[in-house]
Formats: sequence, structure tokens, C-alpha cells
Amino acid sequence: MSYKLIALDIDGTIRTIDTPISDRTRRAVATARDAGAVVTLATGRTFRSAARNSMELDIDAPISAAQGAYIAHPISGETLRHHTLTEGMALSALDALGSWDGAAGGMQIIGFHSDGIYVSRLSEWAAAYGRRNAMTVHVVGDLRRVADIGLTRLVVVGDDEGIEALERGIKPHLSAQMLVMRSLAHFCEILHPDGGKDSALAWMCDYYGIERSQTMAFGNGYNDIQMLAWAGLGVAVGDAVPDALAAADRIAPPLEEHGVAQLLEELLSQGLIG
Repeated sequence: MSYKLIALDIDGTIRTIDTPISDRTRRAVATARDAGAVVTLATGRTFRSAARNSMELDIDAPISAAQGAYIAHPISGETLRHHTLTEGMALSALDALGSWDGAAGGMQIIGFHSDGIYVSRLSEWAAAYGRRNAMTVHVVGDLRRVADIGLTRLVVVGDDEGIEALERGIKPHLSAQMLVMRSLAHFCEILHPDGGKDSALAWMCDYYGIERSQTMAFGNGYNDIQMLAWAGLGVAVGDAVPDALAAADRIAPPLEEHGVAQLLEELLSQGLIG
């Protein structure tokens, strides 16, 4: 048995904001692709940001962004799957969030849509995010006004302690109808129930006719836990969050030691990829 589909998280797995994708990782990914494996990205980033990283790795397969809610081709830009929040879901989520917007710790709710982000007020964080990602920031006063436009996700930004408390507080109210999770320690995301990375990986299997047991996924964060548990071989990099380490089948060395490349090289040498 060999692995025919390899899904890579980006941040903290193959790069950081300050650390680019290494040449060693690029070589390992190219060798895996040459061996016949499909290599894709599975990230919480926006599609535009994810596509820039896919270019660095010469990925020509569809990639999943926004935690898996959005799948598109990185070269043509063609959208292949997009699970948006229905109006009812968005309104229910906003009701559950209640007074969290602007609560202690500077929390803010952000609505993500293909043409930009929507906020109730313009904050320093929102303005900086828009500049950094070349996205339009729409200030709408009340996010309920845009509940019906097909938001890809709602993200609450705040301090680590506040976001942990928020996730714990709203999950009982929303988890039956939506996906609620921290992606970063200071981000809590609310998505369509099929908007996770595990669902995106399952879609990729159907798209390519690949068995679940033939998939390998690499990750490090809270948003990778379900994907690592779903994949045939879930691999957490060595400095991943504890829950991701617990969900993984194998632990690779940390990013600083090119952990993804090391494991790919090992499996390639054993003829287990492609």
C-alpha cells in the first residue's frame, strides 16, 4: 500500500510568516509528485493566499482554503466546491455570539466573503488584515445585514484566554448545526458543517478516485485535528498543539528541522508514496 494523496497544512507545518518554505521541503514535495502522488494544500488561509503558496510548490491539483470550506484550482481559479453559511446559520451564529463582539480582550467578529471581509466596526486588526491580504474591508455596522450573502465563515478574533472561553461557551449552542473550532489560539471560526479540512480531504479522494487509506495529511494546529484523525496517515509536526499530537498516527520533527520533508523522504525511500 502506498500514499497517493498528500495534504499539507501551511502555517506552522511547512512555513511561518517569518520562515519561508524551505528548499528541502520543495524538493521533497516535487519528488513525491514525480512519484505519482497528488499533493495539495489544506489551510485556513484565504484562497488567494493559499494559491501563492501553491505556486511556490508547483502544485497543480485543487487546494482547499478557509479550513476546507472552499476548494478551487490554484492555476485557473475555478471554484470546485464552496460550502457557505446559510442565512439561518449565520443569524444563529451571530445570536449565539451575542455581546462577544467588542467584549473584554478586544474581540471582534469578522465575516469572510469572496470579495473581502465584513465587520461591524473598523478596528486596527481588520484594517491591517485587509492591507496584508489585499482584501476590501466592508464596515456594515450590524453583521446581520450581510447574513444572506453566503459568508464563507465567521471568525472571532481576540486574546487566547478569551477565545478559549468563547469556544467553550458557544459550542453547545452551535455544534449540532455548524462547525465551531479554534484555528489559532486567538481565532474561533464558525463554518458550514462540511467546511472542515477532513471534509475537503474526503472530497479530494472522490475527485481523484483515491481510497481514504491512501491519504496522508500533515498539520500542527487545532484546525488540523479532524483531518489528521480522518487521513490514512495523520502526521503532526513535532511542535504541534497537544490535541493535534494526540490525533496523529505519527509525529514528524518540527518545522525548524524540516519535519515534513524528513518524513516524505523516509516514505519515498521505502517506496510508499505514489
